[in-house]
Amino acid sequence: MIRKAKVIDYLPFLVFLMILAVFLGAESALTIIYMVIGIFLLSLWWNKRGLRHIEIFRKFDQYAFWGEKINVSLQIHNQSLLPILWLELHESIPVNLRAGRRVKNVFSLGSRHGETIAYQLNASKRGYYALGPLLIRSGDPLGLLEPSQRTFPENFLTVYPQIVKLEFLDVLSQSPFGTIKHKNPIFEDPSRLLGKRDYQVGDPPQKIDWKSTASAGHLLVKQYEASIALEVVILLNLNQEDYPIKNRFDATEIAITAAASIAAWGKVHAHALGLITNGVDPLYENAIPQPIMPHKGSNHFINILEVLARIQPGETFSLATLIQNSMVELSWGASVILISGTMDKEYLEHLYHARKKGINPIIVLTSPSRNLHKLREYSSCYKIPLYSAYNLTQLRHLGM
Repeated sequence: MIRKAKVIDYLPFLVFLMILAVFLGAESALTIIYMVIGIFLLSLWWNKRGLRHIEIFRKFDQYAFWGEKINVSLQIHNQSLLPILWLELHESIPVNLRAGRRVKNVFSLGSRHGETIAYQLNASKRGYYALGPLLIRSGDPLGLLEPSQRTFPENFLTVYPQIVKLEFLDVLSQSPFGTIKHKNPIFEDPSRLLGKRDYQVGDPPQKIDWKSTASAGHLLVKQYEASIALEVVILLNLNQEDYPIKNRFDATEIAITAAASIAAWGKVHAHALGLITNGVDPLYENAIPQPIMPHKGSNHFINILEVLARIQPGETFSLATLIQNSMVELSWGASVILISGTMDKEYLEHLYHARKKGINPIIVLTSPSRNLHKLREYSSCYKIPLYSAYNLTQLRHLGM
């Protein structure tokens, strides 16, 4: 690599010219000295001032779904009257998103002019990524001095996890009110009026429709449609000790994909969704995120996806602690879908106690287990559904 010259590199030449001018009285030598000094001063001023008035804006969508193409444009503006004869630009791009060769360009910028550089990324892996930093370099017109450089900070991109359409998932609830029709008449939802009928002995007074009674001349009571609410809480275990090391990465990624897919399933069916996890969030210095309690709506669903995009396995508390802490937060009748790499009889007993208290647990295992047959026997005795999803195909058929 060729090293750019510094001022000190030319000092012997300048000293020689000065000695020549003094002893020989050569005015031409003095002229050359003045010219060299003037060129150096101009180069030094140009070198320091050139990058000072460069502005760069990075434009892109800060959120992307898995599999999308992300278009990024770098808008470079020279705000000074001083032209930039050459400008070298290098953009740092995450390896997981790179769609082609590196973004590295050399070009010139005229006075008050700009340049746009566009490139594309592939959202091929969920995560929270930094685009940048961006480094620019430029120098004096004659290349006499080392180029100066300037760094522009990064911007952040969130890629949501992959979402798989769940064809066969079926989750029940014990909550008395909600959005799903139920055959049991004790689960009447006062927000769903079915019709009216004649009063019968034993009907509660609050069910009497007084306006209809006044019109009909005899007592009429309201009939409500029976329904249940589906309040779904995703319990995502990302304690890395609960995933065998040989397939830890694949199993945890399938677990996160499963959580996102279940959240999307709940969004489509207008259910209240929640997320509780013991993974770590790099956005908050690898802290465990606060529980997201069940709510409905698109914004709430996107909040869950953002956490799932960033979340990573870590050395956190155990699955037993996750189950016990979570049960305190949940309301009676909620459905809990526990996603984990491992399961044993002790954890099943914790879930069974939760079931006796009105929680409806379901287990999804994302890592192969040698004692899966025994686990299915135990879960069947406890009347807790247990599914396995080691790949996207099994996840797509979750619930069969």
